[in-house]
Amino acid sequence: MPSFVGRHKKLTAVVIVVAACVALLFIWPLTAATRGRLMAEIDVHRGHYEVQTYGLLAGWSPEYSRLLQERYGVHERVVAGCMVSESMVAYVHAYNQVSMAAANRKFGKDVFAECAAEAKNTWIKAHTSVPEE
Repeated sequence: MPSFVGRHKKLTAVVIVVAACVALLFIWPLTAATRGRLMAEIDVHRGHYEVQTYGLLAGWSPEYSRLLQERYGVHERVVAGCMVSESMVAYVHAYNQVSMAAANRKFGKDVFAECAAEAKNTWIKAHTSVPEE
């Protein structure tokens, strides 16, 4: 007597594919930090330096992004708005740890802190009103 699997090869294949997809849906978010580190390593290896951000942007963010790009060739990429999943936070945090450390090693200083401080100062000077005498 032939087995069920032997008699229903197509059905068995469909069940296996569906089960694999369901398993992937549960496993995928758990691998976010690992995927973030891996993608950053790949990007750094290709010479692409990037910092990823999410959430509400500060007023000085455009200047920060411009300084990073013009001075150091580091791209700032907004990957999500204000609604951010835990797996997205894990991915971005892991990605930035690898990418930012590599960029700082390459340039010999904390380019992110430097650009952030300058962008903040520029924004504050532009948006602080000085009372007329």
